[in-house]
Amino acid sequence: MKFVAKKLEKTADASRPKTSLKDFIRNALGVVVILYAFFLALGLVADIITTNMSEETEAEWFSWTDATLESEITTGRAYDIFKRLSADKTLRPLPYRLYGLDFSMPNAVALPGGAVGVSTPLLDEVKSERGLAMVLAHELGHHQHRHCLKRLGRTILTRSVMAILLGDTEVGSVNLFVQLAEAGYSRNQEREADEFGMRLVQSIYGSTADCLEFYELVERKYREGESRWGQFHRSHPLTAERLVYLKQLQDELADGGTEK
Repeated sequence: MKFVAKKLEKTADASRPKTSLKDFIRNALGVVVILYAFFLALGLVADIITTNMSEETEAEWFSWTDATLESEITTGRAYDIFKRLSADKTLRPLPYRLYGLDFSMPNAVALPGGAVGVSTPLLDEVKSERGLAMVLAHELGHHQHRHCLKRLGRTILTRSVMAILLGDTEVGSVNLFVQLAEAGYSRNQEREADEFGMRLVQSIYGSTADCLEFYELVERKYREGESRWGQFHRSHPLTAERLVYLKQLQDELADGGTEK
């Protein structure tokens, strides 16, 4: 008897299940929520550690940050203003020091341990005493709220855990997510430092007149045309929005304070 092979019928390919757009979106949102919750948890741990760190420990551990800045500023207008502000008894007891920054544009930074850096273009362009005081008081506000310490702690802890879980190779989408989350955290810190800085200027000088000179300079000369879309990944709030809020605070302080 001759064997005749039977022709196989076409069957459905069950090895490649199709994912609907709805399921894909649901899964993607689930991953985002998990990553965000994970980042918040790590940030909370980092904040607890840095919040409970003593000023003595912070100064000792981060004395090396001075080496990342230029030479210390010990004379001149900026130094005199900085010493007057940093002598305020409400500030955390850190060894505050003022340094130069090798930046081509007006800028200032605060580093863990009490260091504040300011660029020469900023010193050249900000003419009023209270305008420069506001910039320096803003950076002291970062120290007062432990922003620079918390930011460093969050960055080290988050990226260390990511390196352990994902290996040394950075995953682009995950890395971008972390940067966006950190940017939002930094914007809140900037607003907090803005308010602290203005209140410190009011306390020291009895007036906040001309203290927004640097912000107005940035808005007019360096940030012209910036968009709200760009704010999503930036670490600072829009300068125009900062000016609106700070002018409102300025009016409130003027109504409740005395002019000198």
